[in-house]
This record gives sequence, C-alpha cells and structure tokens, in this order.
Amino acid sequence: MESVNGLRIFYGDITALREELEHPRMWKLLCSSRQKKITQCKNEDDRLRAFGAGLLLEYGLRAYGYTQVPDVGEKEHPYEQVTFSYGENGKPLLVDAKGQNGKVHFNLSHSGTYVAAAFDEKPVGVDVECLREGKQKVARRFFSEEEKRYLEQCWSDSAFTGIWTRKEAYIKAVGTGIAMPLPSFSTMEEWVEDYALKTWEIKPDVWLSVCRRGKQIECIPEEYRFESLNFKKKICYINEQGQRRT
Repeated sequence: MESVNGLRIFYGDITALREELEHPRMWKLLCSSRQKKITQCKNEDDRLRAFGAGLLLEYGLRAYGYTQVPDVGEKEHPYEQVTFSYGENGKPLLVDAKGQNGKVHFNLSHSGTYVAAAFDEKPVGVDVECLREGKQKVARRFFSEEEKRYLEQCWSDSAFTGIWTRKEAYIKAVGTGIAMPLPSFSTMEEWVEDYALKTWEIKPDVWLSVCRRGKQIECIPEEYRFESLNFKKKICYINEQGQRRT
C-alpha cells in the first residue's frame, strides 16, 4: 500500500459524466453507500454531482492506498479497505477493517458542474463555488466585522464568493458544521487559529478554497477530466495572485 503523501486537492468538471451516469461499469467504482445516496437524489443534476463526487473520492483514496469498494486491487499494489463513520457533528470519517480511524482525512464539495475533494493526514475542508451573487443582507448576517469592512472597500461578486468559500472550508475542516456561528471568525488572513486557508480561481468564475489543520498550504489543486471509465490527469498551476495557468 502507498504511504499517505500529504495534502492533495482534486477537482473536475463532471459534464462529461452525464452520458455515463447509468453505465453499470461506472457504478462498480462506487461503494454501496454512495450508490444508495445517488439513487436517493431527486433530480438528474443532483445525481450527477453525487456520482462525480463519489468517483473523485474513490480516485483520491486510491492515491493514498485505500478503497471503499470490496475486492479492489492488484497483487503489486493492494488497497486497504475502509468504510464510513461519522463524527460528533456528522462529519464523515474513514475507518479501517478494525474499526479504527484511518490515516487520511477527506472532504468533498460540489457546485454547478464542478466537484472537488481534499485529502490530508489532518482534518481538512474544501469548498468549491460557482460565482455567487453578492448580497448585502447575507454579508451582514454571516460575515465577520473584518470581512464586512473588506467588502465595503471592494464590493464584488468575486470578493463575496471568495470569502464564502473560505468560511465554508474552515467550518468543514473544524467539523462543527452550523453549530459554529459564521460571524465569529474572520477568513481574511492565511490562518484562522491553527487552521491554514488558501483560495484559487480554478476556472473563470469558479472558486475553490481549502483549509487544513496545523500546516501551511503549499500544494496546488489538480484537475481531472472525467472521460468514460478513466481519469485523465491535468495539473493546473495556480500562482499566488490566484491566476490559473496550464
């Protein structure tokens, strides 16, 4: 089994999966709990996002030497079987065959036709958002005083969306969910207490933020193209100004 190799961030456009949604070979790449979640979705777009997030989760787990799918792996590179558990506030965790917490933490997100996943040895959170319309009443209710002062100086939908993704990534990394009041913390710096934050514009008008505990974020997001049964890897380099380069 491969060793855990630090923070990795994956994202992809799931549009190409629409014609593959009912393909039986694709479903074999998903664990039974993910299959059940997909079938419970009420419309095709929700099913597509749940489907793409499940595929990206399984791909990322295999990069660390794990799988949720029974009887997967080759003799040269066996995968360790893991299953879901849930933390105190409902955050999903991975446990091994002995019921012990796995060595990798993960988090998923989706918006529009994009899905994202982050993996690390420590708690991690990720949020991807297509450009949101900035609304003053939302900012007044959910943003900290520092965040509101920043928006007063440079109000735009992009600035609003960037802050929103950072707040989502932070509460997902901490694992408290809606139990943490959103105005109680600011995401205007690279750190919120002992959690590091970073944001990229991965595509025009598509923002991705990642939050991890304990270490500065130095990696870059990796884009995957979902085509048929394969993940075709394409790394996108994001500079410090948030500009996407290929």
